[in-house]
Amino acid sequence: MTKHDLEKLIEIRGKDIYQFCYHLTGSREDADDLYQETLYKAFEKIQKIEDSEDSSLINERNYCLGIATRLYKNIIRKKIRRKEESLDDEQFDFNSNLSSDFCTEKKVEEKELYALLRKSIHELPIKQRQVVYLFYFADMSLKDIGNCLRIPEGTVKSRLNTAKGSLKIKLEEKGYE
Repeated sequence: MTKHDLEKLIEIRGKDIYQFCYHLTGSREDADDLYQETLYKAFEKIQKIEDSEDSSLINERNYCLGIATRLYKNIIRKKIRRKEESLDDEQFDFNSNLSSDFCTEKKVEEKELYALLRKSIHELPIKQRQVVYLFYFADMSLKDIGNCLRIPEGTVKSRLNTAKGSLKIKLEEKGYE
């Protein structure tokens, strides 16, 4: 992969990769760091693959999402080891000082539901959260998710189903149907 190829990847898929990093981390600063590290690793690894194998088999977007996922797992493991695992409520502050003059009550309720849903997704175990983000936000197929995470497709389905059940329960507890 040349510098030009990397620039092309960033231009075409950079937004998707960054959004995925943001969904995983929940904060812009952490997403920035994860995004940069992901692209660095992708450039490094794709270069090695091109030197040794047929690189035409690589879907660069999914490959980068897989790298981001593994890097994020490592970050979480390090935080747990250091006992720094604490999620700040600031990460979930999606309220944007809505003025009643500009927003209807329905829009406010939708925004609250969205914030609750994002918070609930972020509270899921990492394995379920990854599958939810890849399926719903990155629009990946079950097969692609399995390849990206290096797990069987049946495991992807199971994690997705378990996550949906957990989210449904959390939303029902808060009065949403």
